Amino acid sequence: MRAVFIRFIDCEGPGILEPLLREAGYRISYQNAYDKRIHLMPEIHLNFDLIVMLGGPQSVADPEEQEFFKPYYDIVNNVVALPNKKLIGICLGSQIIAKALGANVRPGTKGPETGFSDLHLLKPEHTIFNGIQKESILAFHLHEDIFDIPVGAEHLLASDFYANQMFSYKNKVFAFQTHLEPTLEMLRVWQSVHKDFIAKGNGDFSEIESKQKVMAETANTIFRNIIKL
Repeated sequence: MRAVFIRFIDCEGPGILEPLLREAGYRISYQNAYDKRIHLMPEIHLNFDLIVMLGGPQSVADPEEQEFFKPYYDIVNNVVALPNKKLIGICLGSQIIAKALGANVRPGTKGPETGFSDLHLLKPEHTIFNGIQKESILAFHLHEDIFDIPVGAEHLLASDFYANQMFSYKNKVFAFQTHLEPTLEMLRVWQSVHKDFIAKGNGDFSEIESKQKVMAETANTIFRNIIKL
């Protein structure tokens, strides 16, 4: 089995997802969308069993970015159309998925959502939550754009700040507005790289080390469940 991570900025990598995929027997590749010298791999949806689109500073809501995003919208539609393919989108990746599936993506009216907060499990009986015996999980946020839930998708996670935090589509496409994947090292880097954006919000950045460990415990369960589908 093969998986590819599409990165839209170099500091937003796969985090805990990569070792989980290697544990499951996947061979890993990377596509750096932020590098203008590199073109998207042709027929990428045919070459990989799982495609993961990660976070980045670009905005799906920006009309001037639509030419850049078009090949990634195509990936979503191609994965949906083919059997035995899966797609995970995180933050920007989730917004690409939502847009490709016909949902509106726009700046949130309350400004940036940053830092740690609890997410409510809206359908705790869903397969991806197998093994999680609680009504909420800890997650990390670093976004301002938000999406509507596409028609036909299952709304699975919600925060009190912005409700639409995660959905699945046909049990093969999984879109996470929130971040569950970052390691402690990634969070430290983001605090530096994204400090100006973080300053616009009022998020919780306390006890990062202990909160990342708690977040990773449930994130590992959710991602393993998705990988096994």
